[in-house]
Amino acid sequence: MYSFLIVDDDPTVRAYLSRIISKKFGTSIQMVENGVEGLKHLQNSNPDIILLDISMPVMDGVEFLKTMRKIEKFKNTPVIILTAINEKDIIGEMIGLGISDYILKPIRAEYTYERIQKAIEALKK
Repeated sequence: MYSFLIVDDDPTVRAYLSRIISKKFGTSIQMVENGVEGLKHLQNSNPDIILLDISMPVMDGVEFLKTMRKIEKFKNTPVIILTAINEKDIIGEMIGLGISDYILKPIRAEYTYERIQKAIEALKK
């Protein structure tokens, strides 16, 4: 069983992703609404996969990822970013920070399943 951390400021997106993940992967899911809460959560947990929104108040996804990657135990944790089409230019920077993949918003279940399954397969290796 894999554990997931969803970091997204939109409660509707968090709930939708949680349903998708639990339906298909039957797993442990934790949810927070910004990067600061995400970093606090990481102090006491070790998620297998993180789904990370880019645009959030308090601390955005880019800052969260930069800070998270400085922590030794999270250097290689798979991160799938959630991004709107108009943020595609940020994806290049995020790839440099070691993201596993990205999911474009609005989120489609089938596409999301494929991206998460790909990250899980990479974890198995």
